[in-house]
Amino acid sequence: MLNALVAYFVYQHFIVRVEHENLARLSEQQVQTAARQLQFKINGLQSSLDQFGQRHTLISGIEKNDGQLLEQWRATISNALPEGSTVLLLNSRAAPEAQIPGLDFRFTELDMINEVIRGEKPLPEAGKIEDSWFFTLVSGIFSRDDIEINNAHLAPGAIMVRLPISSLNDALIQADVSLGSYQLIQSYQPRLNQTLTTVGTGLSPKVSAKLNDLWSIDFYPSKMLIKQANAQPWFVLIGLSVFAGLTLFGAVFAANFIEKKKLRKHQASMLSNTTPSAHQASAANPLAALDDVEIAEEDKSLMSGEAASRSNTTTTMEPVKLKFPEHVFRAYDIRGLAKDEINTNFALALGKTLGSRIVAQGDTHIFVARDGRTSSPELSKALIDGIVSTGCRVNDIGLMPSPLLYYAVATSEENKHGVIVTASHNGADYNGFKIMLNGNTLAKDEIAVIRQQMETEDFNTGEGSVTETDVESNYIDEILSDVALMGDVRLVIDAGNGATSEIAPRLFSEMGCDVIPLHCEIDGNFPNHDPDPSREENLADLIKAVKDEGADLGVAFDGDGDRIFIVTDEGEIITADRLLMLFAKDIVSRNPGADVVYDVKCTRQLGSLISSYGGRPIMWKTGHAHMKAKLIETGALLGGEYSGHIFIKDRWYGFDDGLLVAARLLEIMSLRDQKMSEIFAAFPALPSTPEIRVAIDESEKFETVKRLVESGNFQSGTTTTVDGLRVDFAKGWGLVRASNTAAELTLRFEGDNEEVIEQLKLLFKRELAKVAPSLDLSF
Repeated sequence: MLNALVAYFVYQHFIVRVEHENLARLSEQQVQTAARQLQFKINGLQSSLDQFGQRHTLISGIEKNDGQLLEQWRATISNALPEGSTVLLLNSRAAPEAQIPGLDFRFTELDMINEVIRGEKPLPEAGKIEDSWFFTLVSGIFSRDDIEINNAHLAPGAIMVRLPISSLNDALIQADVSLGSYQLIQSYQPRLNQTLTTVGTGLSPKVSAKLNDLWSIDFYPSKMLIKQANAQPWFVLIGLSVFAGLTLFGAVFAANFIEKKKLRKHQASMLSNTTPSAHQASAANPLAALDDVEIAEEDKSLMSGEAASRSNTTTTMEPVKLKFPEHVFRAYDIRGLAKDEINTNFALALGKTLGSRIVAQGDTHIFVARDGRTSSPELSKALIDGIVSTGCRVNDIGLMPSPLLYYAVATSEENKHGVIVTASHNGADYNGFKIMLNGNTLAKDEIAVIRQQMETEDFNTGEGSVTETDVESNYIDEILSDVALMGDVRLVIDAGNGATSEIAPRLFSEMGCDVIPLHCEIDGNFPNHDPDPSREENLADLIKAVKDEGADLGVAFDGDGDRIFIVTDEGEIITADRLLMLFAKDIVSRNPGADVVYDVKCTRQLGSLISSYGGRPIMWKTGHAHMKAKLIETGALLGGEYSGHIFIKDRWYGFDDGLLVAARLLEIMSLRDQKMSEIFAAFPALPSTPEIRVAIDESEKFETVKRLVESGNFQSGTTTTVDGLRVDFAKGWGLVRASNTAAELTLRFEGDNEEVIEQLKLLFKRELAKVAPSLDLSF
């Protein structure tokens, strides 16, 4: 062992360390050489474009919109670039899509064009068309008579070129690929890396060098370079051999001496009087050798067989009688019938529980908000009274949509807790609570802990306070500072008499929209329709208003404003999964490699689209709390549910916010200078059903789905069980899951045609009837 330890130390210190240092030094030389050569190549291409952009005849062609002259210049520039390059000459007075209608511009390219027109110098960015990577360079076409607007020089036009990423390989090959592999990496965030091209072969460890804020080179050394780095300290090896021989001789001598001593001791013991050993005593009495352990009387009786005679006298604990209905504590919020299930006593106990938990962890503040339901004011007062009684301080933001509570928590430095009184999209008879602790929305397990503490009444006592806090102004200002619209937008807003009734018209009016309010008076009785825009019948008024007013777009919010549904200028309802497709194209193209999370109810087209733009699709559970947790876990920049929750973390905070989603949608529409119906024509919907709801007893819904998962016969289908049961086939898919917010099963089907959908329905009906014969399966 001594020999091994010494050898290990010497080997690590004199050989491994030296080899690592040599390899790191040689690898660093290679990657820096490759970076210089690649940067020289890119700079040369950019410089060539910049020089073309200053040619007088090209400037004249752009200013006069001379098609023949521009075509000559396009050919000239194309001949000067690598084979396979695409050259576009664009006038700043018209949208790029209008000038080249057949080309699918990426949003990053539109941004780059706008930047060079303003006189900025954007970095090259890579994108993917089908399975091939390309990169884009943009240069301004500058006139001597630059137009000065808002202190910015606007170029009359721009040159945009797409070049195959393989055109950069020659610069990497010059760095000697026999010594390792070189990978060109594009990265928007540390986790979101995309490999653009690779030349050579190599092994770990890698060494990296940055080209700019977006691109870097990873170098992996080859066996040849590793061999060059190998250390050959022969004197160390000779010394180790001599030391090994000496220690081996010493070990043999010591072993012989010890063995003889043991033999003499054994012989002496054989001659002595024999007495019962500890082992023998333990055979007679198993507890004899354990005299240092105290054995309880009941344990002794178990060993002696007395347990059976006492078993009939064992007392049993009576089950705890719940003070609050168990079913109102749902998977990601608390929700039930107002007054009967969710009353002031319930709110008071919840407030005491939340306040006690916050104080126990050393915090002192919590935000409280409420929606516009008739029962919300008294529930909010009782909730606040309970919180204050624990010594916690309440920042009351008043009647606000849920996204403003989330915004308050996300932007506060000292307060990371919040609760809003709301039943979201449920009807007027319901109410409940959405809770955030430590910046996270509570879900199933955490809500179970809340229920337990409410029932045991384990509350802190103290003297708190209440402060009214304005969040709305900061929220609107931050959206206005981030989202800008180009052109006029005529917008119909259906707030459904919910919590967005006042803030939504204000926000979009200040953005410059011509707002037509519909049902934008707060009324907790919801006199016009239920505050659930996922139901088609609740969008009838909005569709009519959009057509009658000739509006560009209609948006509908649910009762607390965290969900959104869209109606195009032609009156078409855009489901949330199609809306996610548009946002995925926008955000993933800017952030290649980004994760996008979506729920099991979304179209199968969504995953394919995310992958085609270099993103990673992740199917997950339905429910706003589940989705937020998954976004945090994966670092995803986008997420969404078929029910209308959209989560954007690109330039925002990652919570579900119908108002922000509408603002970003308008930004995309104005940037592309297209009608909303034209934009979504690029994302055609497959034939599908809306959500089908099947009534079932609250206590049976999860067990029914469980039995279906265990025993259902879905032949060759691929099953997904992250939330209920989704079965995918070559031509369509079907889903059944237990609703987290109602006593019902929800089903949805999508197929290549209606015939496929009918076959899927029959298959699911057959299997559901086996596990739950009493269900009404008349869909």
